[in-house]
Amino acid sequence: MPTTPLAKALNYWNRKLHIHIGLFLLFFIWLFACSGLLLNHSSWKFASFWEEREQTTTLTRIQLPAPLDSALVIRQVVRQLGIAGEVSEIKMTLDSVDFRVTVPGYGRNLHVDFRNGLCTQKAFRFNLWGKLRTLHTFNGANKTHPESGPNWWVTTTWVLAMDGIALGLLFLCVSSWVMWYKVRREFGWGALVLGLGLLGAGYFVFLLRMV
Repeated sequence: MPTTPLAKALNYWNRKLHIHIGLFLLFFIWLFACSGLLLNHSSWKFASFWEEREQTTTLTRIQLPAPLDSALVIRQVVRQLGIAGEVSEIKMTLDSVDFRVTVPGYGRNLHVDFRNGLCTQKAFRFNLWGKLRTLHTFNGANKTHPESGPNWWVTTTWVLAMDGIALGLLFLCVSSWVMWYKVRREFGWGALVLGLGLLGAGYFVFLLRMV
């Protein structure tokens, strides 16, 4: 059966996009693969970043805004300290406010005392392996307030990048199947490999349904 011009064009662009999207995602896939290994094997000696973290404590006097609103106070503190990051774990009382500012591999727990205008900053810094590990799960999700999204532009950009990576991987899988289907007679083991992958994925999905 002759191939139509439309089919030729689709096959051409499928192959072309598969190659270029794969090249673009190559290092992202390596990044998530390496950080995923660190998540699964935190007992590895070289990956024990928590024990090797650096901790510092500083005390800074700040100017508080007239209305002691948590958002205004946090914005004022962040601006005066010259820091940036994802803000989370906000706890406010009549006399103080506590919150955390984090970037991959580095975080600060801040306590602002309204009575004396002092900000206590307890910072912690991870090594390279700790940065890779936290980058894997860095998405700005707030456990106490899941309805609130990321509040730092870098976090939002990273979340969008992860969505793009997921969509790119879906395309690579579909385009791989399309290219194999065209030459399935020469690669007879492809059907078996595809079936084994489907059974393996189905097995874990079945386990999740039983929990």
